[in-house]
Amino acid sequence: MSGEAMSTVAGRPIRVALSGGGSGGHVYPALAVAARLQEGPSPAEVTYLGVASGLEADLVPRAGVPFAPIHAAAWLKPGLVAKVMGAWHTGRGTWDAWRLLSRVRPDVVLTTGGYVTGPVGLAASWLKIPLLVHEQNVWPGLTNRLLARRAQLVLTTYAETARHLPDGIPVRVSGYPVRPSVAEAQREEARRQLGLSVEWVVVAATGGSQGAPAVNALMRGLWPLALAQPNWSVVWATGPRRFDAAVAGLDRDASDRLRVTPYLYDLDVVLAAADVVVGRAGAGTLAEAAARALPLVLVPSPHVSEHHQEKNAAAWSERGAALIVPESEASRTGPAVVAALMDDERARRTMGGRAHEMHHAAALDRIAAAVREAAARGGRG
Repeated sequence: MSGEAMSTVAGRPIRVALSGGGSGGHVYPALAVAARLQEGPSPAEVTYLGVASGLEADLVPRAGVPFAPIHAAAWLKPGLVAKVMGAWHTGRGTWDAWRLLSRVRPDVVLTTGGYVTGPVGLAASWLKIPLLVHEQNVWPGLTNRLLARRAQLVLTTYAETARHLPDGIPVRVSGYPVRPSVAEAQREEARRQLGLSVEWVVVAATGGSQGAPAVNALMRGLWPLALAQPNWSVVWATGPRRFDAAVAGLDRDASDRLRVTPYLYDLDVVLAAADVVVGRAGAGTLAEAAARALPLVLVPSPHVSEHHQEKNAAAWSERGAALIVPESEASRTGPAVVAALMDDERARRTMGGRAHEMHHAAALDRIAAAVREAAARGGRG
């Protein structure tokens, strides 16, 4: 079947519903796929289902993608009341998703993770809409493991993920769909845009969309070390709600080489300019660093359900692409670990090369093709 034929159903552009939320690692892959599907002579009609209070409610409209809010909440939180409320929100969210999908009538639904995708995937299954699930982590999350049984296809970033899914589930290794703006940005232009000298060694630090106290503690410790090195530069995102606590007492006016901000909407530009990445071990951080061949210092969260980040970090450390700093050591030994890497260009190149070996350059095209195939085979007309 030709690419053009797969771009249409019954003579019209395919209709796609996307869902993923809670973190940039779930939202950005979906938006990258949306952008790819909207290219060409027959751009797909895309609708995004997410939570009104989630990060997706900000990022999706910014990307120009129609956004439809539904109810959803995590239901693995401790305590009976939290579980009851989570179940209630899941039920209401499933009704919301069923109603929206019935109206939009997509040819295919693609979910990219987060608790919001549970109601969306369940509604798609009940409506007999082809469901595709993308799992970014080494160890699949509970929602994706449950949805996998209803999915036409599960797409994964890592080959080893298939071992942790139910037997008989159709799995295809696609890689993580990195935004083209990350992979294709030019280093020199990025540094010019950010006002960073080409002579500086730049560390980009982020604790994810919400920030992370442990990453912020590490960077607070690195700050005076970076001030003392005339060729070191820092670009650090603390997380919007953690900014005031993170910068308290820091000498923020001592040098224009050191910058701190609540959030990096231009993270693609920052990564293009960076030499080292410090952050959590979420799938998005890892994949985007790999696309840029950047070494990582990871502070995996021990609080994420089923220890996803620790398993991700271990996979990268075993391949020589990352150094791991336990959260309990972030403020004590973390700054020295980063400083040693900043001082060692050879180590940075070696680790960055090993990170780049884990980059799936064709991931975005593979996932977009899988979406088109599913729409063409099971489109509702």
